[in-house]
Amino acid sequence: MGVELKQRRRRPSWHKLSVTAVRQLTDDAVEVTLGVPPELRAAFDFKAGQHITFQRVETDGSETRRSYSLASTPGELAEQGVLRLGIRSIPEGSFSGYANRQLLTGDVLEVLPPLGVFCTDIEPGRHYGSIVAGSGITPIISITAAALEADATVTLLYSNRTEESTMFADELRELKERHGDRLRLHHIRTRSQGETPLLTGRLTPERLQSILDDFVDASAIDEWFLCGPYEMVLGVKEVLETAGAQQIHTELYYVD
Repeated sequence: MGVELKQRRRRPSWHKLSVTAVRQLTDDAVEVTLGVPPELRAAFDFKAGQHITFQRVETDGSETRRSYSLASTPGELAEQGVLRLGIRSIPEGSFSGYANRQLLTGDVLEVLPPLGVFCTDIEPGRHYGSIVAGSGITPIISITAAALEADATVTLLYSNRTEESTMFADELRELKERHGDRLRLHHIRTRSQGETPLLTGRLTPERLQSILDDFVDASAIDEWFLCGPYEMVLGVKEVLETAGAQQIHTELYYVD
């Protein structure tokens, strides 16, 4: 009797990628750009919303591994050979502190190819909704840009303390100017004045319900992406489910 042997999946391999740029986004966050040589672009192909993992050997010989979502789009990798990600420094964060204070252009990092399920097959004509807080914008801006490039529509609610603490604010502004009404961008400020009283304060389930009642039609959105701290994501998800949302993707991030 013949026996069919299952082929083992190859474990992803570490690769060395060079830092081609480090750009200050806010007082405590940077954008890191990595160059991907032509022979590695197939290995680093990804879906918008996925993350990569870094490995760093500390001075005591121990290894630190941290995963960060990609802010760039698959198109940027194919056309320019780059990966971009946002890293916000967190208290006592070994890699995030290193990236924000020591990482320089020309440095070489050990990187695993992209992984993750916080993604979808983006289709033209669909309407994607995102609700995000702080550094959770990193995978969301990748999804937003990729969706707009595919002629989809995006509604984005983005909560931050102040305008100055808002990561990728300039990039979002450029996307809005380029794509017009297909990007419906609403900034929520928790520690400064928002555009309206409704957009000022913590994004509680009650505030989200008022926003949906006032100017965001949840029934028009085909698929939702939620990224932020646990309490916010859980509360927002319940409101959307009550409103009839069928497809909701969630990802948890450090709160800033």
